[in-house]
Amino acid sequence: MLIQPLQAEVTHLPYRTQHLWNDSGLFTPSLGCASCMDKRTCGGLSVATGLYDCLSFCCQNPADCDTVCRNRPDEFASRVREVGGFGLENVPRAAALVAPNLPPGVPVIFHGNKRSAKFSGPGTVCLPLYRLVEARTRRVRYTDAQQLTDAFGLTPGTQVILTGTSTDPALERWWLFGSDRVEAIRALKKLNISLVTTPNYSLFTDQPRWDDLHSMKRIALVHQEFLNEGMPAALHVNARTERDWERWREFIVGRSEITDLAFEFATGAGWAGRLDWHAEQLGHLAAEVPRPLHLIIRGGITILPRLIAAFHKVTCLETSTFVKTMRRKAATIKADGAVRWKHAPTERSEQLDALLHDNWTVIAKVYNPIMSAPRKVA
Repeated sequence: MLIQPLQAEVTHLPYRTQHLWNDSGLFTPSLGCASCMDKRTCGGLSVATGLYDCLSFCCQNPADCDTVCRNRPDEFASRVREVGGFGLENVPRAAALVAPNLPPGVPVIFHGNKRSAKFSGPGTVCLPLYRLVEARTRRVRYTDAQQLTDAFGLTPGTQVILTGTSTDPALERWWLFGSDRVEAIRALKKLNISLVTTPNYSLFTDQPRWDDLHSMKRIALVHQEFLNEGMPAALHVNARTERDWERWREFIVGRSEITDLAFEFATGAGWAGRLDWHAEQLGHLAAEVPRPLHLIIRGGITILPRLIAAFHKVTCLETSTFVKTMRRKAATIKADGAVRWKHAPTERSEQLDALLHDNWTVIAKVYNPIMSAPRKVA
């Protein structure tokens, strides 16, 4: 029997809804959360919209739903078992690894098309994790570092890191690899990958909270898998509520092997009104952890000075240089220091090496003064 939501009208709300942003200091806690057996882990919801509890977001269509929800009891039990419960305390420990020294800005290179020369950027580049693994066979596409650098048009010896941030289909494929993930990580090590940011399993404002708790646990488990195989990794701290951030802080404080964090401001966390909230929470985290932390971010250039002041070190994964180059755009710096992209049409057969190099040179000039701000003293 399905548990009916108190207010059915909130089950089909659009994704971008400010009235579903949690703020325990501003809004009254949802009444139904008080009696929930997962309240201690979840923390409950406090949103502008009047909700009885998170089951108000249940779609009431379990046959076609893949959300972790108590209204699908058999599947719910299976999803809880696969992560060993929602608590983070039973995530296996791993040995501390020495993370690589990264420059302040690292360009993300998505492929090697339309280029014939070799690119090294600032000596380090970032590649998408899921471009290196074949979805059907679950095997890494390359057998050694030379094959990898040739495929992406990189200068031999360039330091390579990977970003696990992506769309949900790619993230879910990685999770569904199951035990094959370990073999994939071992194969990635043979490519001389220096570091990977873990998959950023999504937390949604309009879904039952158990789905969020499941995603957080998966992030922690996959991070441990990378470390356990000797691959330095940055833990991606996705969070929806103050309690989520509190749990990450508790987890990181007690795990000395966690030295690198990742966060993405390019989508929901970067929306006006929410960006500052996440930046504040990251600052609280950095202040409570009694050791130096390195933060790797995508997006959020407007709040970089705040993050640089809070963390021991910050690295930005920069995507616009490559994406704009492929769209035949050239970067210029305006009088106020902002970047403007102008049309730079080419012949169909023309390679884009020079444009990519020039664009990165311009973008690096923008990042340099920002990243030279005073940093947190260890």
